Amino acid sequence: MHQDERGHALTTSSSTASEEIDLAIHNFLHWKSDVVPRVGASLAADPDFAFAHVVGGLIMHGARNVHFRGKIEDSLTKAKKSADGLTEREQNYLRALEASASGQITEAVSLYETILAKNPVDLFAQRLAQMELFWIGEMDWSEQISRRASTHWDKSVPSYGVHLSCRSFDLEETHNFAEAEALGRKSVEIDPTDVWGTHSVAHVLIMQGRHEEGIAWIDDLKNNWEDSNQMQLHLWWHRCLFHLERGEFDEVLDIHDTWVRNREHPLLVSMPDLYIDMQNGASMLLRLELRGVDVGGRWAELEELTLKRLDDHTSPFTSPHFAVILAATGRFAEAERLLASMTEFANHDRGTFGPRYLMAAIPATQAVIAHRRGEHSKVVDLLLPARHQLWQMGGSHAQRDLFFLILADSILKEGRSDLIGIVLDDIERAGFSDAASRIGYRGAGSAMH
Repeated sequence: MHQDERGHALTTSSSTASEEIDLAIHNFLHWKSDVVPRVGASLAADPDFAFAHVVGGLIMHGARNVHFRGKIEDSLTKAKKSADGLTEREQNYLRALEASASGQITEAVSLYETILAKNPVDLFAQRLAQMELFWIGEMDWSEQISRRASTHWDKSVPSYGVHLSCRSFDLEETHNFAEAEALGRKSVEIDPTDVWGTHSVAHVLIMQGRHEEGIAWIDDLKNNWEDSNQMQLHLWWHRCLFHLERGEFDEVLDIHDTWVRNREHPLLVSMPDLYIDMQNGASMLLRLELRGVDVGGRWAELEELTLKRLDDHTSPFTSPHFAVILAATGRFAEAERLLASMTEFANHDRGTFGPRYLMAAIPATQAVIAHRRGEHSKVVDLLLPARHQLWQMGGSHAQRDLFFLILADSILKEGRSDLIGIVLDDIERAGFSDAASRIGYRGAGSAMH
């Protein structure tokens, strides 16, 4: 019996297979791009290594792409065929993959909690739980998981810094900013390549309006991300947020073109439509347009990719961003088709996503289409009652801010200054300091006076 780097048993007779899957998980935990090839190397050494099949399936599931469904089902089938003799921990991972593949996300998270109850330093379970909970907006739950695990961690446990960065992000999203920043900075001190710790601190800085510090923070660390996956591009998106707040629109466009949506970048060459990258592009272009910036033809490459994803309901947060792209390029027929497909899915889904599409993603999608059409009264009618449900889409406070910016814009265009205070209160309740000073809300703040 072999073990991973934190001492958990791996059911394979091949030392190569165990070493490769351990490296795959290590790279996944450290946000490295070299994950799938390591899973492949593990299975090449032992084609019947059930846990390796499970890991591969979970990685594919995490990509949030309906076109990967066949690969996920194949991994699940092969894992089940080789499941004899698995440890209880490995069996729970297999059950989590099965739950995830059928859209039962909260059931999968409960299985990760079960794993952690007996194996509290199983960082793979902690990271997967955080990932799933983040994309359904359940960060209080994620914070509970990392808090329970934290008492079992110290610097003697491999990848301690990654645990700290995960804990940091849970704390940031639950508004414990001081502790979140301290742990995020500590994780980066341990490992300067820790993009998740870097990311968590960037969140604290944007929420607290510390824009110059945010630019310096990312600038000091940007040369450490060469081996990182798409999280490095998302960090550049965060840098755009800081420049946007400072009114440095040319700098935002330059970063967008060089990093965020540079289709010649190796990460975007290999996977141009990864959900987080699509969100980054759509969100930043719309934020610029809301500030009156002409973004030229930059929507076109996003449009091309989105047209292939109209029936993809793997992420309640991504779907409204697809609508942003389609509406921005005048593809209103396709945007309505997307909306109809979302509604059909939501009305029949018996998993975790269906209710979230109904309560959050669908009204958000309707609103972004109406906003692009100039139907600002409709935007207000849609988002004002839905705004306290938007958390169910998932994403961070900083990302969901896009939809409050849309609401504020429509309120101003409708001349409804009586409603401005409600939105500003919402923004501060979400954790943003001094909402009226933010570039997207300054007009709203002045309209109150």
